[in-house]
Amino acid sequence: MITMLSPMFSCSYIVDEMYLHDAQNNYISPYQGKWVGSYIGDMNGTIILNVSKSGNIEVIRLVNSNIEETYFTSLLGGGSGALNPSLSPISGFKLYGSLETKSGTWKQQNIGGSWTVTKQ
Repeated sequence: MITMLSPMFSCSYIVDEMYLHDAQNNYISPYQGKWVGSYIGDMNGTIILNVSKSGNIEVIRLVNSNIEETYFTSLLGGGSGALNPSLSPISGFKLYGSLETKSGTWKQQNIGGSWTVTKQ
């Protein structure tokens, strides 16, 4: 009996995986696009957030109009636009906040401040 049901479970698993794969490929983040703004506090500069279709984010940090660093993070699930507070491997710069509110805070070692962006 178990041997006879095994193919049914396998087919169900394959169909579920195909559906999940299609859903992931068809997902478009409502935050997709280019977001530009500034960060202020203990340091000041410009941030550019390039959000991909899937919710991955390229963070570009500018100081005096020069690229200081580029690193990658993502949006957290749940549709709130919350940023995954990933640490920049270069400087330790980290953004907290949400694209829904278009704002948040930033930290880098013992310094910090706030940030705001608008969608371009």
